[in-house]
Amino acid sequence: MQNQLSTNFINQATYAREDVLTYYQNLETLFETEKVLFEKLFPTIKDSKILDIGVGGGRTTKYLLQISNDYTGVDYVAQFAAETGKKYPNTNILWGDARSLKDFEDQTFDFVLFSYNGIDYVSNEDRLKALKEIFRVLKPDGIFMFSSHNRDYQYFKKLPWHQQIRFDVKYFIFVLHCVYHLPKHFKMKKHEIQTDDYAIINDGDHRFSLLHYYINIEKQIKQLTDMGFSNIEAYDIEGKLVESDSASHWIYYLAKKR
Repeated sequence: MQNQLSTNFINQATYAREDVLTYYQNLETLFETEKVLFEKLFPTIKDSKILDIGVGGGRTTKYLLQISNDYTGVDYVAQFAAETGKKYPNTNILWGDARSLKDFEDQTFDFVLFSYNGIDYVSNEDRLKALKEIFRVLKPDGIFMFSSHNRDYQYFKKLPWHQQIRFDVKYFIFVLHCVYHLPKHFKMKKHEIQTDDYAIINDGDHRFSLLHYYINIEKQIKQLTDMGFSNIEAYDIEGKLVESDSASHWIYYLAKKR
């Protein structure tokens, strides 16, 4: 129980940090798989009712507004909700939490997005609460799209210098930066969790400041199926449909409400 509380507290505090807020506010482009999946989904979700969870600095907002004007964005960090609301003043951006989407009635949305692995920064118990809430607010045949860290990734639990080595100045500076912040990594390890179904570990993001949830495709599909989702598809980092994968650091999922 203590580790679950630590996961939630540590991650939310990190996302509220000034340097992290600035980082996400400066992100503007979609990832390759998001481009592929938005194109695939466009005929289905055009002009539909959209919920964008973990909106951050609004990276996905402008693209989703090109698909539908019936758009709502939420983030559990108040500063993100406030600043992104200013960036898109005529758009509905709220301070909210995926674990309790109490502002929305059952079967409200046609499409829910939880991008950039946002679902990976709460405890397993709270992840299941979030999935239950997302299922609740989706209309029948509604679509849920999200990404999540891949436990089958070939460099899972590997520090940067245990991964692919590059001989360039940028990589060398990156490694030195990681070494400098390595003591924080060792302090964070006491909060890590490993089970047969998932792992929550600390890796290098934001100076070793986050605890990341990792799950493989098989276990994630089961988790979604148990929640009531169907027609579940997994996509690799290039947007290719996969059943298993070790090359992608995270996997994208599409699921439909039965």
